[in-house]
Amino acid sequence: MSASLLGPAAPSFDEPLEMLDACHGRIEAQLKTLERLVEHLPRHGVDTAARQAIEGVVRYFTVAAPHHHEDEETDLFPALKTAVAGQEAASGEVEALVGRLLADHRRMDVARDAMLDHLGKLLAGGTADLSAEMVAGLAALYREHIALETAELLPLAKRVLPEEVAHRLGGHMAARRGAPMPS
Repeated sequence: MSASLLGPAAPSFDEPLEMLDACHGRIEAQLKTLERLVEHLPRHGVDTAARQAIEGVVRYFTVAAPHHHEDEETDLFPALKTAVAGQEAASGEVEALVGRLLADHRRMDVARDAMLDHLGKLLAGGTADLSAEMVAGLAALYREHIALETAELLPLAKRVLPEEVAHRLGGHMAARRGAPMPS
């Protein structure tokens, strides 16, 4: 079956900026799962469906989400700073944006770790509730951050990063995940 019948093909490591953007959709899916769990748990407890959902959220936020932050912090942010070095206005813009995104990452890490701790307790037989406030706080942090990356970071990166730098970024992303290097 052709890709057009199945919908658009998922971006590859050959398209690292598109891949980072696609990750935002996967984060949103996990946040929606957490929001559904807030409603589900009081009525059904940690039943099979809840357990599977919780395990999926835990897996995502302990593996994929940290890779996403590392892709940005280790590779993308330094590449952006290098690309605009010597351009006073652009350099100041990148420094401010990166500073804000790094601060977001730290806040998100704290909220994510608290959520993971709570989810681990649910899986271990703890109380069958999930704080709506905790989920809403985590979701708000991630959604605000994603909106900033989508509106500012990724368009900026597409404008200023040379193709070979983007390709190297894709290679680092692949290596971080143990995937084949992009072509």
